[in-house]
Amino acid sequence: MTSKLTVGDLVAMKQLACEVLAGQGGLDRSIVWAHSCELSDPWNWVATDELLMTTGICIPADEFAQQEFIVNLNSSKLSGIAIGDDLQAPPLSPRMLEQANELSFPVLSVAHSTPFSAIGRTVAVAAQSDQISRIARLSRLYEVARSSSEGDETLLERLSVELGYRLHVVDVDFGTEPLPGVAPLTQSTVRALCNQVPEHLSRLPVRATVIMDGTLLVTAFALSTHRRCMLVAEGPAEVDLDAFVLLHAQGLVGIELERSTRNRELSDRSESDLFGQIIDGSIGADAAQPRLDQLGFTRESWVVLGFDSRFTLTCRTILGDHAIPKMTGEIGEEGYAVVAQQDLNAVTDLLSSSVTAMGTSATAASLQRLPDSVRQARWALQAARANGGGVAEYSTAAPLFLPRTITEAQFATREILGDLIDHDMVHNSQLVATLEAFLTLDRSWAETAKRLMIHRQTLAYRLKRIEEISGRSTKQSADIASLWMALIARRIAMNGSAD
Repeated sequence: MTSKLTVGDLVAMKQLACEVLAGQGGLDRSIVWAHSCELSDPWNWVATDELLMTTGICIPADEFAQQEFIVNLNSSKLSGIAIGDDLQAPPLSPRMLEQANELSFPVLSVAHSTPFSAIGRTVAVAAQSDQISRIARLSRLYEVARSSSEGDETLLERLSVELGYRLHVVDVDFGTEPLPGVAPLTQSTVRALCNQVPEHLSRLPVRATVIMDGTLLVTAFALSTHRRCMLVAEGPAEVDLDAFVLLHAQGLVGIELERSTRNRELSDRSESDLFGQIIDGSIGADAAQPRLDQLGFTRESWVVLGFDSRFTLTCRTILGDHAIPKMTGEIGEEGYAVVAQQDLNAVTDLLSSSVTAMGTSATAASLQRLPDSVRQARWALQAARANGGGVAEYSTAAPLFLPRTITEAQFATREILGDLIDHDMVHNSQLVATLEAFLTLDRSWAETAKRLMIHRQTLAYRLKRIEEISGRSTKQSADIASLWMALIARRIAMNGSAD
């Protein structure tokens, strides 16, 4: 028996008792492996040139679904399907069999007396010489992985050459490519792939394809990594790597991705520590600059970008995947990224679809100005929030009447909120916090009471006391505007710390 066993060869072995039900024209299809699967989508679990063996549990009952079932099996380039004759399968509809004939996709019936293991062993013996070549190819894959760390080419570049497909890794949550490799995919292709993987799914699809204008652009395979990523192969046809080689390629890429992610996380922590040390003055500019050089910063002008702290990981991930030098950190409820001034437009473009509001400082060149730049970014961020989102620049924040200096912020706070702050300190009350929650939640009584975990009557009493002590109404627009801007000034004056 040659290594190129065909479906026809299997049928010709009378001892196996296989009968052709449909797809006679495909009996010359080769079989490299036989695999049993009862899942509803076996084409995701059985690879090219493999025979699907089933008792029929995976076959749908509806005739149109059966027709689509055959189309999917054929599209995955399986050798055929062998159905056990043990009454587990639903009746095979004429529509299903006609579709199999049209596609020349073999549909076999296996006698109840023939165990699937007999078919599997027959195929395995015939495939032994193929297995030797697969093992040799696998050895080359591991040599590629070893040598990729020694030369200029990346692992993806070397694997692309070895496997014959241009490979990529796509993070389906952020729409980025975490590992360097060949020329990146188009954004339209990345978006189309990401749209196939809803955020709520805990498990990625085993296999996915992107088809545009009737043309198959890429085939993607799930990676077992803590980032939700897929290995993507470009090509105008379904990727036909056998499962043995593909599984190990996925494993190698997954290991490289985890290694890269771990190194990134260490770098992010180092950046955050350095950011905090510069802000609190525990490290001088002269000592900090060499460490910034290691992060890839030039000694040219830079800016600070401010955003809600819940987006800090998003910022680190997206900028890291695009290899943009940065230094990130958090102060209170805000996150910050220091980036080169020349990269600012690219950075805000990359983050705009994920980060709701951003504020940018004026351009600076000295690390001694970093605390001031952080305050400027915070003030601009407040402007962006007040404007409903987007990006606000420090230089254009004046129309929103935000203070430009700490002294101005402190004055505005005392002028409007001073009596309330003093009352809170003397009586250990929460009037200022209540006012801030009330205005932040658009004066919603229900939401404010829920956030503060108080009764509506308690909220009514506090609002009445706020009006009495401050001399301003929580119902009139002019007073509301003054109170709101004073609260923003208070945040600035407090340098972003919690009350």
